[in-house]
Amino acid sequence: MATKLTKLLQSGLTVFTLNDLGIIWGQKNRSTTRQSARDYTSRGELVRLRQGVYALPDVLPDDFKLANKLLAPSYVTGQSILAASGLSFQYADTIFSVALYHRSFHVQAKTFMYSQVKAAVLYNPRGLEAMNGVAQAGPERAIADLIYLSKGRFAFERIGGIDWELLASCAQIYESEWVVKAVAAMREQYV
Repeated sequence: MATKLTKLLQSGLTVFTLNDLGIIWGQKNRSTTRQSARDYTSRGELVRLRQGVYALPDVLPDDFKLANKLLAPSYVTGQSILAASGLSFQYADTIFSVALYHRSFHVQAKTFMYSQVKAAVLYNPRGLEAMNGVAQAGPERAIADLIYLSKGRFAFERIGGIDWELLASCAQIYESEWVVKAVAAMREQYV
């Protein structure tokens, strides 16, 4: 019979919520799962990243995966996606996401910042991607999110290879005329 640690290693995950641990370990009682996690943490077999979020020692979780686990539901967007896509050259120790609440967490020398959006925006799949188990915006959705969240005051470094039709479609998500106009103005400027 596999030990709990073996089950975690076999799961393929590097970061776990209490819910993940309960499912992997087959524990239905949340307090039992919490106690098991405490025991594994005290023995150094798990690392507590923050309340309810754990990782295996010696395995640094991917920043984007960690961002999804620290606050769910959420998706990575904004400057983090533009940098990962090569559309921004600014390096930041901050991972930007959106969620139903404003939050900020400091974990493993990084800041994870969540901007609040309406549920209709968060759950709209237009322009979102699931890459390696990570919910994240594609470049077009990230640009639309930045325009919306910065109220049009974000300065873009370069906008090459953008699907302008998808960007215009993503602008519709916010049900805001000024976002649609900002995207149209951007298209005139860059195309």
